[in-house]
Amino acid sequence: MRRLVLLLGLLVLDADLPLYAQEEKAPDEPQGPMQTQRLPGEVDAGFRARIEEIDRIYAEVALLRERLRESEGLLANIYSGRLETVRSEMFTETLSLAKDIAKQDEQGFDVSEFKYLLEDDLRVFPEQAKEAMSRLTETVNFDYAEMGPRKTIINDKRLLMATARLDSVLDTIISYTEIAESMGLDATPQLEYLNDTLVEGAATRSMFLEVALEQVRLARSSAAVLPTDEELPQWVAAAESRVIVASAALQSTVNMMNRLGMDTRQYRQQIVKATGALTTDVLDVGVFAGLVSEWSKGAINFIKTEGPRLLFSVLLAILILFIFLRLSKWVKRGVERAMLSRRVTMSHLLKRMTVSLAKNLTIFIGILFALSQLGISIGPLLTGLGIAGFIIGFALQDTLSNFASGMMILVYRPFDVGDIVEGGGVSGRVDRMSLVNTTFKTFDNQVIVVPNNLIWQQVITNLTAQLTRRVDLTFGISYSDDIDKAKAILLDVVENYDAVLKDPAPNIRVGSLGESSVDLLCRPWVRTDDYWDAYWDLTEIVKKRFDEEGITIPFPQRDVHMQEPKPA
Repeated sequence: MRRLVLLLGLLVLDADLPLYAQEEKAPDEPQGPMQTQRLPGEVDAGFRARIEEIDRIYAEVALLRERLRESEGLLANIYSGRLETVRSEMFTETLSLAKDIAKQDEQGFDVSEFKYLLEDDLRVFPEQAKEAMSRLTETVNFDYAEMGPRKTIINDKRLLMATARLDSVLDTIISYTEIAESMGLDATPQLEYLNDTLVEGAATRSMFLEVALEQVRLARSSAAVLPTDEELPQWVAAAESRVIVASAALQSTVNMMNRLGMDTRQYRQQIVKATGALTTDVLDVGVFAGLVSEWSKGAINFIKTEGPRLLFSVLLAILILFIFLRLSKWVKRGVERAMLSRRVTMSHLLKRMTVSLAKNLTIFIGILFALSQLGISIGPLLTGLGIAGFIIGFALQDTLSNFASGMMILVYRPFDVGDIVEGGGVSGRVDRMSLVNTTFKTFDNQVIVVPNNLIWQQVITNLTAQLTRRVDLTFGISYSDDIDKAKAILLDVVENYDAVLKDPAPNIRVGSLGESSVDLLCRPWVRTDDYWDAYWDLTEIVKKRFDEEGITIPFPQRDVHMQEPKPA
């Protein structure tokens, strides 16, 4: 009504005079010359525009309230939601303008006109805010009933939105109390209302958070006992989501209580315990001391109630581990002795692998027994090991390829430790074997480690796989030498060499007619260990005997025929 009077007054009074000068002053207003300054033009215009916007919002609120009274069902819900949004905007804009007006007043500018224009709005503000609080409180339902995981999550999301709207209105009431004095208003009733509302709200939200934490504990313990139940993980997720919602709701209340200087240490401790977040609240001496005291009491109670049982379980687990470690050594010795039996024809790698597997399997069984004594469920642990094994196997594809090749070498046994082998581009004696790689020691004493995958994918030549081996020698004699004499010399040499075997008998033949020599093949058999000694010794002996008997070993030669050109 005052706004209408003022607007009409603008039409008949001098526009250069401030509006407050056209009113009859209240008896309690001070007389005398004004000491305030006129507002800058742009600030004055901005304030007027914001007042017009607030009037527009008030009009929209009135219209929505009228339509809400005439509606029902879904349409009523739509109008109700829109009304709360617009009302919140109205509260925010009104208080924001009031703060700016108070700021200009503190700087010595004349803002009495704008205080007057906002006076009605600010006087009815508390009742309107309480009316909105009453209606919003009905939408905030801290439901403790058991629901399905999906319904619980949806309900909690709605609860979070409803508490946010409710706290928004409470926040505006707090802002109102902060500027009421500067606007000449008494905010004592609102402070009492805030105190009662926040205390009750904090207690309710604290209880809801405790219930949510208890639901998390129950869901997790049930999931640990029944790991194969498909619905329990959903219950755990829903319970943890409820803890987040409850913590956020309580934190919002705590923030508003802090603005009013109320004691919130108890609730801040509860939030830190529930979320585990190390916020600045931990730096508060009271909060930190409370947390330490509560944790220490919990630890003492746990030691009193569970300490003896836990100590006995730990000692029993240590004893089990000790027994199985000793047992693994006995198992290792027994398996090693069994591997030394002549009846066992396994490769060296397989023997070593069997011994290691028996020992490690014994230790693993002991660890499982020890963990079971500590109350740890073995089923989920084995499942986790299987999943971890799959992930590690996927990441180590090349290593597993070498492992698979090592298993193939283990099964088919193309060579063993001590054999002289050509494989993987390397020639030498096998020094060590594992399921991943093979170590060769070459004849010039180099140590070369070759991945099993590289060996298995190429041709493997085991030069010591048989007990006997043929020495292949080739000697060339001149075309003018006696072939029979040369063959007799070769036969005499190999028959008188101790390392040459009688059976199979040596084989001496004319191998080929070369460009410069007649090539004789000499093929005696020796034990595999004598191969290289026989190869080198026979080559030297034959050369000396050919020299003694006059058998020549020709150099490559070529006949060149010169032809005279015919006379023209």
